[in-house]
Amino acid sequence: MSESTPIRSPHLKNSLDYLTKRPAFSLFVIVCASLLLRLYYFPYNVPLILDSLNYFFYATDTSILGHFPSGYNFPNNGWPALVSVFFSTFHFNNFLDYMTLQRLLSVSVSTLTTIPVYFLCNRFFNRTYSLLGALLFAFEPHVIQNSLLGITDPLYILLATTSLFLLMSNKIKAVYASFAIASLCAMARYEGLLLFGVLSIVFFLRFRRENKVILRYLLGVSIFVLLLVPVAYVRIQTTGSDGLTSHIIAGGDSAITISSSENSKFGFLGFVATGFENLFKYLGWISLPFFIFFLPTGIYYIFKNRDYNKITVIISIIIMTIPALYAYARGIQDTRYLYILYPLFCIMTIFTIQAIRKKMKASNIFLILIVGGIVFSSIIFLDIKKYDYEHQRESFEVGNHVAVLANGINDYYPEDSYIIPAELPENWPALKTSVNFHVHAISTQGFDSLEKYIKDSKSKGLTHLVLDGDKDRPAFLNDVYFHDEKYPYLLKVYDSTDNKLKYHVKIYQINYNKFDQIN
Repeated sequence: MSESTPIRSPHLKNSLDYLTKRPAFSLFVIVCASLLLRLYYFPYNVPLILDSLNYFFYATDTSILGHFPSGYNFPNNGWPALVSVFFSTFHFNNFLDYMTLQRLLSVSVSTLTTIPVYFLCNRFFNRTYSLLGALLFAFEPHVIQNSLLGITDPLYILLATTSLFLLMSNKIKAVYASFAIASLCAMARYEGLLLFGVLSIVFFLRFRRENKVILRYLLGVSIFVLLLVPVAYVRIQTTGSDGLTSHIIAGGDSAITISSSENSKFGFLGFVATGFENLFKYLGWISLPFFIFFLPTGIYYIFKNRDYNKITVIISIIIMTIPALYAYARGIQDTRYLYILYPLFCIMTIFTIQAIRKKMKASNIFLILIVGGIVFSSIIFLDIKKYDYEHQRESFEVGNHVAVLANGINDYYPEDSYIIPAELPENWPALKTSVNFHVHAISTQGFDSLEKYIKDSKSKGLTHLVLDGDKDRPAFLNDVYFHDEKYPYLLKVYDSTDNKLKYHVKIYQINYNKFDQIN
């Protein structure tokens, strides 16, 4: 339906015309609204853990040293390298402020991705539908939650979306620029190398009939490679591998090993079948709350009357899904691998909405209802699935006590992840190697009694037990939590209820003299 189609309500028509004729203003409103929503759910005073903490250390070390540090074995250093620039620019007195800055950068990158999503949609639709596509991405609740973690995904999605948008341009210089952006994408996440495959296939499909197509392609390849080579060289010098081809080759070797192991059912076919089974399950999950209603029909429209733009979308979805398929075949349970598909989901969804709107008399009212449904369902989803930040803050407070009292403890994942930031000094920044990380968690896996666990773990440095009574903890640890009077060799040295915390944790010191006498 064209933007000039007559509608019944003149006031509604005037409002839509105003927003449509000023896409920059409308896009600004969408970006600001989605930013405010992210800031509403922002985890203030909650430390980074796991992958985001590793990126934090890498960024801190880089900002202090002025070059990429050694001692890190993860391949995706593009994001922490960017964060290090801001760490060098802004100066705070404690590590929590730096961690907040890292999260804010992640939020900002995710929010700004709305802009290339708009231009990507604009390759297929008019301004009205392109703004709707931007709105879909800006308020996608999984994307919003992911942006709060301070990890690589938002930058990866931003660069991949920008590269695809440039690839669809009618200007050859923009197509060359897509190779450059794809190179940066591979620096953010090594899976971005697959984007080079998308660019290569689409390039030949699109320009195969033109003269000097090989020379033009080689120029694009040269741009891609020349940007990656210095980064790969530095990675080899600091980590021993390039973090690109090395990880893809390792992934292939791992797939062969797993599929050929004795525990693997039906060999490689079973490995692949498991991957597809989990892939479809997680695709359904990430399609909630609003994509799931439009994607099935959108698949039909994306295959109908195909041009090179639609072919680009199809090829991108197939190739960029490969890392997720591999991860799910290995049994990894994480929807993050599929978030790269969200910009493409926006396109497919708009095809469906456009087709429905054409058949409706009150087309603009339908459009308003769609916009309201997107925003409302996103907020409801976020509220239902919001992270328990109070629990995370209390876990951090418990971690501070663990860091003071203990050296060796039992594992109690994921709450034990907050012990590492609890060990950081107040004065920051500091090199990771200068921090005394003295608390180490000793696995309880494979043990069925407390006595066996303590005997085996004494030589590993076990000094304390940290117990929270969670149903997922080993039964022998929960028995201590609820019946500590049965264990005279354990001395309770901390109870979180004394600090009025909702997260009830008890810390026990092990008296090995009494333990040896009794056992």
